[in-house]
Amino acid sequence: MNAGTTTEATARPARWDGVTGTYPQWYEDPLSCLHTTLGSVLMEHGLEPVDVLGAACEFAFAPGDVMCEEFYRPAQSSRGVAADLCPYHDVESAWTTGSDADDLIRLIETHSGVIVAVDNYHLPFRPAFHDVHAAHLVVVPGWRRTPAGDVEFYVSDAQPPGFQGWLSAEHLVNSWTSGNPSDTQDVFFSSREIGGRVLTTKVRPQPDGSGTVPTAQAVRGNLDRWTNGTAGPSDRVWTGRAGLRRFVERLQDSCGDPEALRSAYTFGWTMQAQAFLHGRFAQERAHRTRQSPLLEVAASADRVVSAWSNVRLLSAHAARTDGITELIPRRGAELVLAYEQLAADWRLVLAGEGADPR
Repeated sequence: MNAGTTTEATARPARWDGVTGTYPQWYEDPLSCLHTTLGSVLMEHGLEPVDVLGAACEFAFAPGDVMCEEFYRPAQSSRGVAADLCPYHDVESAWTTGSDADDLIRLIETHSGVIVAVDNYHLPFRPAFHDVHAAHLVVVPGWRRTPAGDVEFYVSDAQPPGFQGWLSAEHLVNSWTSGNPSDTQDVFFSSREIGGRVLTTKVRPQPDGSGTVPTAQAVRGNLDRWTNGTAGPSDRVWTGRAGLRRFVERLQDSCGDPEALRSAYTFGWTMQAQAFLHGRFAQERAHRTRQSPLLEVAASADRVVSAWSNVRLLSAHAARTDGITELIPRRGAELVLAYEQLAADWRLVLAGEGADPR
C-alpha cells in the first residue's frame, strides 16, 4: 500500500516501507540501470539478483535496432526484456506509456513493479541536473498526496550517487515525458525521446519456493544457446556463436565509419553486465558447492567482461584512434575467443558432474 493512502490495497509485499524509505537497492559496477532496477524489483520479491540475473549468459544482437539508451537490450521473447534476462524464473515485463501524474499513479496501483524511463536532466538528485540530457531508468514503487494536496512519487535510483526518497510530481513527470534532445555532452544516451515510457514487471514465486535455479540447468541452457545461435538473413536477432561472429564481421566492415561503430558502446553494455553477473553467479556457486570447475567459468566470464570493455571503448573513440582498422579485428577476435573459452568451461562443468548441484 502506498504511504499516505489507506483506501486501496495493492499486491506490493510488506517488505517495502514508504514511510521509513527502505526500498531495496542494488548496484555493482559495470551494471547499467536496466540490471540495477530489475535487481531491485527482484529483491523486493525476496529473490537474490545474482542468483536470478546471473544464471543466464548469452549473446544477442538485433542489427539496426540499437537505441541511444543506457538500458537498451534487444528484445527476444514476447514476455519482455525481464523474461529474456531471467529465463529460469517466472518473471516478465512489458513496455507501456503514460503522459501525466494520474497515468503514473494508475500504473503503480496496477503493477507490483514499475520502472520508469527518465531524462537525468530533469532529476534534481542526478549530477546531470539541468546540465546533461541522458536516458536512464529508476524504480517508482509508490506515490502519496501531501497535506497541501500535491502529489509526490517515491523514487529509487541505485546508480551512483544513489538516491531514494520522495520527489515532486513536477520533477518526475518532466523527466518522464522529456524529449531527451541530442546532447553533445552525452552522445551515447541522448537524442531519443523518453516519451512517458514505463517498464511494468511481474515476478511470480518459483514452484519449489526456493528461487534458486540448479547450476547445471543454467550452464546447460547457456551452452545450448551459445551452440545453437542463429544469424541468418531473416533472423531479427543474432544469437550465440553464429551471432557473435556476424557481429564481429559487422564491426570489421564498419572500421572506416566511426558513427556506425559507436552503437557497439551502447549495445555492449548489457552484454558486458550479463557476463559480469554470470561470473559472480559461478563464483558464488563454486564456493557453495565446492566445484572448482565453476571457478574457471567465473574467470572466463571475467575475460568476456574485459573483452567487451576493449570493444566498447575502442568503438566509442574510433574517430580519434590511430590504427582503428587493425585494432577492431583484433579486439573482435579477442571477444570471440573469450566467449569460446567460457563455452569450453561450461562443457567441463557438465562433463564433471552427474547431478544438478545447487
